[in-house]
Amino acid sequence: MSSKENQQQAQKIEIKKHIVINGSPEVVFKAITDPKELTNWFPDQAVLEAKVGGKVKFSFSNDKEGEHEDCSGAEGTIIDFIPNKKVSYTWEKNDTTDFPRTVVTWELEEIENGRTRVKLLHTGFESGKLFKQHDEGWSYFIDRLRKYCEKRE
Repeated sequence: MSSKENQQQAQKIEIKKHIVINGSPEVVFKAITDPKELTNWFPDQAVLEAKVGGKVKFSFSNDKEGEHEDCSGAEGTIIDFIPNKKVSYTWEKNDTTDFPRTVVTWELEEIENGRTRVKLLHTGFESGKLFKQHDEGWSYFIDRLRKYCEKRE
């Protein structure tokens, strides 16, 4: 395999998470797009301009032994916005060397009994530490999303 083929193969690595939430697509969509809702389960601070071309900025902090230190954040631009169905945005970390340009996509599908099937896709990763960290992070946060939405219903 040539280095170009290796590079193309590396770019195909993606994080996929699927869950079912006992809540309507409206409740779930609001939880993933409203900055006031986002901070209840995801970042400590959130900016999300709910439109194509809108800015996204998430700030996370790490509170260890009473010390509040800035942990990290992500910034991007909304590239797809379909109310109660789909939101997609670029995910870039300017403070991390060699962080690839990645894209986060949330897709919502209403299913029986007022529940929502949620598909999270985070694409653009190369193998390694950053991929593993984000994969573990999304597993943690998608469960927090489920719990938060189920309390809201």
